[in-house]
Amino acid sequence: MLTIGQVASRTGLRASAIRYYEAQGLLPKPTRQAGKRIYSTSILERLAVIERAKVAGFELRDIRAMLSEARVSEPSAAWKKLASAKGADIDEQMKRLIEMKRVLSKLTSCTCATLEECGRAFVEARSKR
Repeated sequence: MLTIGQVASRTGLRASAIRYYEAQGLLPKPTRQAGKRIYSTSILERLAVIERAKVAGFELRDIRAMLSEARVSEPSAAWKKLASAKGADIDEQMKRLIEMKRVLSKLTSCTCATLEECGRAFVEARSKR
């Protein structure tokens, strides 16, 4: 059994992050002894899953959904479902980022003297599309 301080030390997380994960439903409510949170060592694996999911770009609501689904089915099925959706989101983000970079590149070569001139150039460029 581990105290919240021991869990924090072993995972590199702050105790406040662990309490926050509890409040968000990512961690089960711990037992208490003398008012202190006491966790089983399995909390370390659960926190590792949460941290890995965060690195992969999942939001806490997505992680909560995956953890919930993994209780019903195999974790691999939950990961596949979530990863496929996240992959599609990332593809869309990459398209937007490429367009943003293209626009920024054009903006760096701006020679307009006034905002009105810029506006006319933008309107003209849009009408050509």
